[in-house]
Amino acid sequence: MSDFNLLKIFYGSIIYGVWAILLGFFVLDLAPYAAILSALGAGIYVGRRNRPTVAMANGFLAGLIGGILTGIISIYIPNIGGIPLSVSITNFLSPIISSINPSSFLFPVTTLAFIGLLFGGLGGLLGSIEKLRGIFLFITLFFLFIIYGALDNAAWNILKPNWTWYMSFQHVLTNEIDILVAVIYSGFVTVLAYVMKIF
Repeated sequence: MSDFNLLKIFYGSIIYGVWAILLGFFVLDLAPYAAILSALGAGIYVGRRNRPTVAMANGFLAGLIGGILTGIISIYIPNIGGIPLSVSITNFLSPIISSINPSSFLFPVTTLAFIGLLFGGLGGLLGSIEKLRGIFLFITLFFLFIIYGALDNAAWNILKPNWTWYMSFQHVLTNEIDILVAVIYSGFVTVLAYVMKIF
């Protein structure tokens, strides 16, 4: 089993920041939880194939570094290509973060670093549990299929007036056939991974 991998931790921090920004922008319903989900995802990534204590430490570091970097970037670069680099947080975390009493200038850094530490560490612990690998694979494949469906929908509608990315994701997330196909596809590939002894 590997211990600390600084390159992997750095990649995890990038995953945290990029996912939090893009998930909050493209899927409005999940925007308040984008930072939490992204920190969990980054923690799971860096925690794989590690002992629980090392996995948690990797998750803490990935979340901390990713939160600081993303917070600083959001302060100095408001948006890139029309995509805002700000990240929303869910209501139940607001009182906790406000109690830390950061200055308004450093609020994004403090917020994302706090969420990264908390949920990155939790994600690291989850990622170290071998029995959960199949579940993580299924969830990852499911969301990748949803993203692919949204991109496909966008390709057909991008020239329509008043079209937004949110409409494409909303279309896929409310379409029973798309959801069913995503579940079947994800389940099939997950079972196949076990049959072929990829895990």
